Amino acid sequence: MRRVIYFKNDDQKTDFLSGQVYRAFLEYAFSKTDYFMLVYLRSNGKAYSKGQAEIKCALADFQVKRRTNPSWPGVPYTERSNTAYQVIFYKNSPEALEILKSVEKMSDWNAPLYPMDLAFFKGNRCWFYSVAHEKIAAIIDASKGDVLFAEENGLASHENVVRYDGTYFDQFDEEIDQI
Repeated sequence: MRRVIYFKNDDQKTDFLSGQVYRAFLEYAFSKTDYFMLVYLRSNGKAYSKGQAEIKCALADFQVKRRTNPSWPGVPYTERSNTAYQVIFYKNSPEALEILKSVEKMSDWNAPLYPMDLAFFKGNRCWFYSVAHEKIAAIIDASKGDVLFAEENGLASHENVVRYDGTYFDQFDEEIDQI
């Protein structure tokens, strides 16, 4: 049975993970996980936006895996005509953390301005996922410490913890091999 913390965002308009709380979350996530993932999107054969290209270049040294199939945690499958997706996984490092802190809030991880849908992995298991354009985020397999962190930072409460006895979240896991 998995315990999932869905972060508070009843109206899906609030930037609940922003400013200092966003930066504290990134530090916490880096202390709990090994890898993170971002999705780069190009439409109609155009180049990446300036923001996407800058982030991709800045994180290049930390890349451990790349794929192009249009599925990732929170988005099991998507297909838009004339759209190319590149899902890239990176090794956590202090330098990479500082790059992720260059945006102000979780919902900034949204194309075309920046890469999309930041997620974190503990080994090959997805620990956290976000769907930025919908302002959705959750921790999967949440520990008591994860719940405490979320409560202390106003991200969730015990009422936001759901016990889930199914295989839905298994599709968010990823075989991450260093290259």
